[in-house]
Amino acid sequence: MIEAVIFDLYGTLITSQEGLEPRDEALSRILREAGHEVYYQEVWSACQFVSFIDYPRGRANTRHEYYAKVLKRLEIQSSPMLVKRLAAKDLELEGTVLYPDVAPTLNALKNRGIKTSIVTTIASWRFKPLLEQNNIEIDYICTAKESGAVKPNPKSLTAILNKFRIQAQQAMMVGDDVRTDIKPAHQLGLKTALLCRTGKAECKTVDHIISSLTELPLLL
Repeated sequence: MIEAVIFDLYGTLITSQEGLEPRDEALSRILREAGHEVYYQEVWSACQFVSFIDYPRGRANTRHEYYAKVLKRLEIQSSPMLVKRLAAKDLELEGTVLYPDVAPTLNALKNRGIKTSIVTTIASWRFKPLLEQNNIEIDYICTAKESGAVKPNPKSLTAILNKFRIQAQQAMMVGDDVRTDIKPAHQLGLKTALLCRTGKAECKTVDHIISSLTELPLLL
């Protein structure tokens, strides 16, 4: 019997708004205006390092700490004003929205007494406000900081199993990426559901392929 459903975050529960300026372009422009010859690929690389190395180790716990680390990776001397400008632009361009099938699905699971969790590498300060604004209640949010691991490291999932005190076969992993969501969950023994909103997907190891989250309650 499934006692918990674990959701991937980006591409499964949330997505980006259309029409926003690419974050790396906007941030690199701010740095050039401040006198630093930095372009978007360098900013992208520094952000990736901070997201996948610093944040899991508890070294970028806020948006301002994050951009102080980005400047360090770019070998640019940090200043409170520059960090503030980068953080403000980042917040302005956050631009994420919930998929419309999220709230009804989570409510249906809650009504059946099934626990819910999010497993993601993304820093919690990036998406928790969106969940709170939409009254989305998740029993346990496990980012790279909580697990100390980056997907697809299985520690990301075992941290959730341990939190809920359940066995792998009592949980289902739901995600849109075979390599980072489905494969590691399958190897641990979790049930799996691959979300493909276009309705076209193939995966030999997945238990279910769904085109909407609203299909989940019928599978449990």
